[in-house]
Amino acid sequence: MICSQKFGYLKMLIRNADLSDLQDIFEWRNDSFSRSMFLSSEVVSLNEHIDWYQRSLKNPNRRIYIGLINELKIGLVRFDFDENTKKSEVSINLNPIFRSKGFGFTLLSKSISVYKQSKETPLIATVKKENGSSLRIFTKCGFDNKSEDDLCYHLIRS
Repeated sequence: MICSQKFGYLKMLIRNADLSDLQDIFEWRNDSFSRSMFLSSEVVSLNEHIDWYQRSLKNPNRRIYIGLINELKIGLVRFDFDENTKKSEVSINLNPIFRSKGFGFTLLSKSISVYKQSKETPLIATVKKENGSSLRIFTKCGFDNKSEDDLCYHLIRS
């Protein structure tokens, strides 16, 4: 699979997140650029993150996938299934050292393929209007603009 023209032909593997990913995800979450693209942009303490992460790994309605190339962690994709709406919310966060290198699309598309093997559900995503990179990635992965407000686009993929 082609992941990036800059890096040639590389195969990205997708696996379930586990406890060994806790520190990496914590650092990616608190990266200043990442925080600026989240709806909740405050810094999260390590104790808050540990609590959230342990609950996330046990939550049957949440899946977190890690993308790997040559054992390097590219980023994560999280899916949160809502029992009431029967839709899954999707979010993506790249390891800061792999941003703007063409890996986001492959990470998201391959994670969606893995997730859809276990749960066939419409996918939704909320993307800040200033985050053109994420908007392009989600659109390329088949998401359409369902609605928008002053701050965000609300996307859906059936």
